[in-house]
Amino acid sequence: MKKNILLVFFIVIILVSFQNCIIKFNEFGDDSVFYYLNDEPVVPVCSQGLRYNSLNVSLVNDTLRVHICGKTQIDYMLSRFRGKGLYRINSTSGNTCSAKVDYTSFNAIDDGKTFFRILEIDTLKNHLSAVFEADLVDNSGHHLRITKGRMDVKFLYTDY
Repeated sequence: MKKNILLVFFIVIILVSFQNCIIKFNEFGDDSVFYYLNDEPVVPVCSQGLRYNSLNVSLVNDTLRVHICGKTQIDYMLSRFRGKGLYRINSTSGNTCSAKVDYTSFNAIDDGKTFFRILEIDTLKNHLSAVFEADLVDNSGHHLRITKGRMDVKFLYTDY
């Protein structure tokens, strides 16, 4: 009897541990984009015909363009694209980040806080995993702060 109770207890512990692993793994998985906009969580959703897609990617020569759509549209342009790695957005890198909310355009501030880090990219299977942040300002001095951005998505190639 004591062995059965210990066995059941051991199985329950294993199942609970396994369930926690599954929950952590699924918190951020395939086909998801997430970020905080001025400390408010955002999961961008937009439709293109009958398909929902929150990301479009264009790779021409050595320039990678990433467009995140939704109410706030975010565009990254990475010059001299080399694959995985950290791309700083500043005046010396040639990389840019901009955003549009309604009819207001925002551009990255050259303060070292804006970046796009590609964790994995597969151009054959159209899969991109990345993290990103941006510190942006419009012509009137209004700020947008994008933090803790993450994406793990199948993307569509576009021609912009």
